[in-house]
Amino acid sequence: MEDLRERLLDFVDWVVDRHYDLKDFLSEHPSVKRWLIEGVCCVAAGILVGVITFNVLNHEKKSLAVTEENAAAPVAEETTGEEDIAAGSAVEGTTDDYSDVVIEVVDPGDYVGDLANWSNEQIAAAISERASYLEGNKYWNAVQSYWESKGISGDARYCKYLADTANTVYSAEDFQGLAPEVIHIIKNEMYARHGYSFKNPDLYNYFMGQIWYSPSVMPADFSEKTFTETEVKNLDLLNSLDTM
Repeated sequence: MEDLRERLLDFVDWVVDRHYDLKDFLSEHPSVKRWLIEGVCCVAAGILVGVITFNVLNHEKKSLAVTEENAAAPVAEETTGEEDIAAGSAVEGTTDDYSDVVIEVVDPGDYVGDLANWSNEQIAAAISERASYLEGNKYWNAVQSYWESKGISGDARYCKYLADTANTVYSAEDFQGLAPEVIHIIKNEMYARHGYSFKNPDLYNYFMGQIWYSPSVMPADFSEKTFTETEVKNLDLLNSLDTM
């Protein structure tokens, strides 16, 4: 113990000596002291400017073209007006038969994005994991009927986009005969494809039931500049047709 104590005291003496050595050095060379202070100030100022610039560029609020009831926010937040509808509420008119409606609105092709590379087992597991989101969902019955009218069933219903709004410019005739719920979903699908997170619980739950959907963008961070010229034209059209 005595040896350890002596070593500790020697170390303390060494630190004190270095302190005075540095103090003497700076006293003899005042310009070095000034340079050190100026350097530290420059680094601190640079970091502060960088942080402020980053916040300004990345948190500028953008206006959205969607209606207020469809603005994005966590599903747990309180909502007003039409957004007070519970996720499990039923919707009238979603059991109609659309099999006699001849339209060419959707041609999704293969499964979207990375889903094209998933195995059947992976897809089935993902669908099962999200199945609870679609139970009693306001839009799901109408969308299922629409898929049936296109001859699409099974896992494909959860792996495809309803419309190719990113590449095809549609006209009002293309959506003639579609249920209001389907038109509403096609419009909001354009936002969902860009990671838009919905405040409306029915919309949020519907898209969470689609295994391609990954909510990642909150309202303050979403910009309509995200949309291509084709998407903007389709969004304007769908806004004029959407009655919900």
